[in-house]
Amino acid sequence: MLDPRTKLPRLFFHAPRTSLVRRVLLALVATALLVPLGAPSSGQAVSRTTRHFISNLHGATAPKALGYDIFDTGASGVATLPAGVQGLVWLGQKCPTPADAAFRATVDRLATNTKVFGYYLSDEPHVADCPRAAAALASRADYIRAKSRGAQKSFIVLSRVVDYSAFRPAATHVDLVGIDPYPCSVASPACPVTKIRDKVTAARKAGIPLAAIVPVHQAFGQQNIGGGYYRLPTAAQMRAMLAEWDRLVPSPVMDYAYGWSHQSSSNPTLVDSRPLQTVLAAHNGVVVR
Repeated sequence: MLDPRTKLPRLFFHAPRTSLVRRVLLALVATALLVPLGAPSSGQAVSRTTRHFISNLHGATAPKALGYDIFDTGASGVATLPAGVQGLVWLGQKCPTPADAAFRATVDRLATNTKVFGYYLSDEPHVADCPRAAAALASRADYIRAKSRGAQKSFIVLSRVVDYSAFRPAATHVDLVGIDPYPCSVASPACPVTKIRDKVTAARKAGIPLAAIVPVHQAFGQQNIGGGYYRLPTAAQMRAMLAEWDRLVPSPVMDYAYGWSHQSSSNPTLVDSRPLQTVLAAHNGVVVR
């Protein structure tokens, strides 16, 4: 029976008002009432990151239902982003060049747009091929920071350990650096999470701060591409990779799922695997029915 004053079971009020047992029981009930219904119950840790980025959408909006709230987009696509989603605008170059008039005009137009989270400035540049790229990135990152008054982020992704020092934020002035170990491959079908640990350790030793690291989650393979090297992880392998990322980089500004749709270099991808969608959604704090 409920007490009319509190709507709690009367049994909690049978003990004296000063009873320690009464206070403990009340605290436990109050805590239980605050647990959100529908929270993930698989035992998988829910990501503590505030934002979740996904690329290669090709117009798809389905990832929003999986908890992704930053979409890969071009400058012209910002206006059509779904409600509640921001864009990471692709202004990237393999070998970055200094901010030019076209770059500045685009940033000028978008610098106060609240739909823009930031700008993707380069995907896997290599210092051996692009010796002036760090200074070029600094000119671009500095311009973004000045025009948006720090509200919008600059972002790059690095693949080779040898490039980490040259492209560290102190040299490039970028805000965020994606690290992409991609553990699952033909050579490593068990998807060893030690590859994640090794690259995060190397990145930190090279001067990339923990707060700048963006975990890149491997949500692609190359089984459907002739001579393909990478393998799409299983749901269990994805859970293991997510747990390792969460252990090493527990509170990133964002994480990055690569990627949703097919490309010439990625097939199959996340769009092909409902089990992987379910695992990543749970990590993003969403229950997929």
